[in-house]
Parts: sequence; structure tokens; C-alpha cells
Amino acid sequence: MTLNVRNPLIFDAALTADWAMDEAALRQIMEIAAREQQLTPQMLEAYRGQELERADRATRRGNVAVIDVAGPLFKRANLMTSYCGATAYETVRRDLQAAMDNTSITAILLNIHSPGGEAAGVAELASAIHAVRGRKRIVSYAGDQAASAAFWVGVAGDEFLIGPTAALGSMGVVAGYRDTSAQDAARGIKTIEFVSSQSPYKRVDINTQEGRDRVQARVDAMAAVFVETVAQYRGVSVEHALAHFGQGDVLIGKAAVDAGMADGIATFEQVLASLSRGESPKASFGFNPAAKGQVGEVEMTEEEKAAAAQAEATAKAEAEAKAKAEAEAKAAAAAAETVDAAAEARAGERKRVTDIMGLTLPGYEDAAAKAIETGSSAHEFSAMIIAAEKAKRTTRAADIKSDTEANAGVAPSSGQEQAKGDEAAANAILGAMKLATGK
Repeated sequence: MTLNVRNPLIFDAALTADWAMDEAALRQIMEIAAREQQLTPQMLEAYRGQELERADRATRRGNVAVIDVAGPLFKRANLMTSYCGATAYETVRRDLQAAMDNTSITAILLNIHSPGGEAAGVAELASAIHAVRGRKRIVSYAGDQAASAAFWVGVAGDEFLIGPTAALGSMGVVAGYRDTSAQDAARGIKTIEFVSSQSPYKRVDINTQEGRDRVQARVDAMAAVFVETVAQYRGVSVEHALAHFGQGDVLIGKAAVDAGMADGIATFEQVLASLSRGESPKASFGFNPAAKGQVGEVEMTEEEKAAAAQAEATAKAEAEAKAKAEAEAKAAAAAAETVDAAAEARAGERKRVTDIMGLTLPGYEDAAAKAIETGSSAHEFSAMIIAAEKAKRTTRAADIKSDTEANAGVAPSSGQEQAKGDEAAANAILGAMKLATGK
């Protein structure tokens, strides 16, 4: 790539950053950074988007907040984000918070059209998006492109829908170094640096193999975080992501969905309409075999299918055996409870009969038998006896009074002859009355 660099400060800043971006878009960024012309607000005012209240760029469609993630992505706002259609991670983060704080917003739609951008800052933004899950529905949509860092951002949401020709992937990290040694030598410029002896690797010489290896290790470490995080957000294994998510290339439309990189094919308006109704776009347009547990090849071999069928049959048999054992255990417990209840009932009946017999007075044997037969309690039988005895006493007292009144004019015999029969009974009654009345 040959560029006529007119502003080396801007160009150096762009070149020395680590990029997670599609190659063609990165080339365009470098070309813009190399331009001499000064961009004015009047020339590029048309690129400025309408801002939602208390947000930088987010717009509102009913109860859905739409946050655009467009163009090259940068960690912080700059000339590119202000006038060249680029997006800053910090801007998206602020708009995300504004949508979360707005109680009338029920869902958030990330509208992505980006080739990627700076590696610095993308992990933090993706983490913030992922944290929204479960609080408000957040869905990503890429109608045309979500590459590299933009793909990282897209997979952080609850769901990821794409257009039929959308390009997804380009996972990886690129680092660039500008070697100006030959140019400096031609101009007679010689730079001498003194690096602290405690930090021998603070400066890397990319002209040596050791220097290149160190830079490569840095890039690989950053890419490892990229791949691991994407795999986690998509619900697949790291091995699956490495093997099926393009290996640095992009997959188009259905191929990306089949690989598990996205959840389904739809249009922006379809996704927006689903969110407005409070529905899941994935439920209507989604199919993601990898995210549903098939983290190896999407298509299983015959051996894998047979093994899966065998495993399913084994699991079913185990479940049936467990259910049968639980049913038998419940039946045994119920039977034991029935036996215990019967034994308790018999013991109670024996105690009832024993208590009634213990309360039975002479002359009440028939009453006791009837109480036992009818199921009366010992308390009820006791109350019956008390009532019967009270009735007898009342009747006896009435009879004595009647007999006394009938024999009031008859004097007892004073002779030596002893009374017999009815006369003796009458005398006994009169004697009892005198003792009772004192007369």
C-alpha cells in the first residue's frame, strides 16, 4: 500500500494503533489519515446524525431505542467519528446507558454496519452490552457488515439477526509498525534512545526475529481474548469458533447463521417490529444449531447420530426406571401409613371399650353393651350413667315423701310384738323420715 503522507502525525496515530478491522476498510482509514486537505464542518455536516434527548446518537422508534454502530470504530470520539461516519465506543456506551435509564424504553436495537475498528475499548463495550441481558431485551442487527470488532460488539446482545447478504466474522487482531529507518538515514536523521536496564523489552526491534515474535505474541494474546469472548457470548466452544467462524475470513448470510455466528435472517424493519411488540425476533426468524448445544460440526455423522440415539434411549430407560422406583416407594409408604392408621384405630377402640367397662355400675351392663355397639365414647357413657342415677334419686325421694304423707296418722306399735311384712317396711320408712327431719 503506497500512500502520499501529508500529515505524518495523524498518519502515525492511525498506523501505530492495534486494529480489529477488515483489510479494505483499514486501507481506507489509512488513506483518509494521509490526506492533506482540512475537513470542515460545512463540508461534512450531512454526516452528522440526529441525536435523541440525553443521548449522543441514539434514536427512538416507539418503545425501542436504536443505537447505530456504523463505520470504523474508535475508543474515543475524534475527527473521524464527528465527520467521517465513524463511531466511538464511548458514544455507544453513553447511548446504551441513556436507553437503560429511560423507563419507557423496553428494548434496545443495535444497528450495526461496520468493518470493525480499534481493539482497545471493544471488550469493555461488549461487556457493558452483555450486562444488559436480562434487564432489557437487547438485539443486534447487521444488514450488511459486522466484521472484527463490530462482530464482537454484535454477539454481546441477547440475539443477533442479520441481512441475507451480511458479512460476519473477520475475527482476529492486526498490529502495524512503520519502519522509517531507511528514510531517516537518507535524510541524515539518527535517533538514539536509552532504555532502562530493568526493562530490556520496553522497545522492540522489529527488524529482528525476536522482536517480531514478541509482537506476534501480543497480537495472539489479544486475539485469544477475542475468540474466547465471542464463543462465550454465542454459547459455543472455543474450538467450534476457531474452526467454523471463518478463521479470519467472513461468512455471508445463511452460512454465518448455519455456523452459529448469528441467530437468523431478517430485515431491519422486521426485527424492529418484533421488538416493538415485545416479541423475540429470534423466535420468528432465528435458527442457530450451534448455540443450541451442537458445538462441533453442524451436521452430525451417522456414527454421531447413532451414539446420540443410544444416549437418548439410555437416558429414557434410566428415567423410566427412576420413575418406577419412585412410584413403588410412594406406594410402599402409603401402605405403611394405612397399616399404621389401622393399628392406631384398633388400639383406640380397645381403649374405648376398656374405659366403658371400667365405668359400668351394677345394673348398667346392658347399657354398657349398647354404648360399645353404637360407638359411644367413655365420656358419653359416663354422662348417661350420671343422668340415670340422678333420675333414680329423684324418683326415690318422691316415693319416700308420698309414703310419709300416707302414714302420717298411724302411730308406731309400742308392744313387744315385732312388725312383719308391709308393716315392717312402713316402720322403716317412718324411722328414716324422723331421722332425716328430726321430728
